[in-house]
Amino acid sequence: MTQGDTPDWRPLEQTVGMELTGDFMWMFEVTLADGRRLQAYKHICTRRYVHLDADGAAFVYESRERYRSRPAADVLAGVFATLPGLYGVTDEQVARSWAAVDRLEETADPSRP
Repeated sequence: MTQGDTPDWRPLEQTVGMELTGDFMWMFEVTLADGRRLQAYKHICTRRYVHLDADGAAFVYESRERYRSRPAADVLAGVFATLPGLYGVTDEQVARSWAAVDRLEETADPSRP
C-alpha cells in the first residue's frame, strides 16, 4: 500500500460510471513493481474489491504483493455476484450493476487481459 489518504475516483468513474461509483468505498492506493498505481475500491454491500489503474485496467489481488491483470467485466462480475439476495439491495441496484458489466463486455479490447 502506497497511501490511504487521498482518494482517486477517476478510474472507477470511467469504468462503471457515476451512477455506480457511490456503491463503492475507496480504500487505498498500491504501487506495483513496474510503477503503475492501482486504486483499491470495496463494494459497500458485497465487500469485494476491484483494483483499477489510471486507464481502467482491472487487477485482482492474488497473494502478498501479487496482482494479476483481468478483464474489468470479469472482476466486476465477481464483485457483483452476491448482490442478489443481500439485505437492503434493490432490484434496481442489481440491474444497474449488471448493466455496467454488460457495457464493459461490449466495449472490451480483445487484446487486453
